[in-house]
Amino acid sequence: MFQAGELVIYGAHGVCRVVEQVQRIIDGKAQLYLALVSVGQGDSHYFVPTQNPAAMAKLKRILSKQELEAVLGSEEVRADSWIRDENQRKQSYRELIGSGDRVGLIRMVRTLYRHKEAQAAAGRKSHQCDENFLRDAEKLLVGEVSAVLNLEVEQARSYLQEKLRNL
Repeated sequence: MFQAGELVIYGAHGVCRVVEQVQRIIDGKAQLYLALVSVGQGDSHYFVPTQNPAAMAKLKRILSKQELEAVLGSEEVRADSWIRDENQRKQSYRELIGSGDRVGLIRMVRTLYRHKEAQAAAGRKSHQCDENFLRDAEKLLVGEVSAVLNLEVEQARSYLQEKLRNL
């Protein structure tokens, strides 16, 4: 179970701090919830029911600095993962963003960076849906990099971009 004060990744919401465990009465039944507050993304609060396996599966421990460096340098991240079929790509990217799979997200961002550069070199623009997925995935990863390395958001973005361009 997660403890108060701990940083976590909560699905597509990004980095959150566990504030406390609270008991709420819903439909006459007492249920235990984890109260989360978003870190660096406004003042959002979330209550995650601890008895709901699907909701709890969206919670992931934040990576350590060593784990982050290992993931960024892994062979899995280097593999190109461009999906030619736009509908399949949308479905795959949508699932990745909600999954909390850091390796998959980093590989996706790296792939979208490379695709965007190739499109620009050919005088074309990326599809808007690819730009949206890149923005959403990058936001999640930058939030975690910022929290792990204690960097400002723009420093974390530059760090991530530099790491992925050098792979």
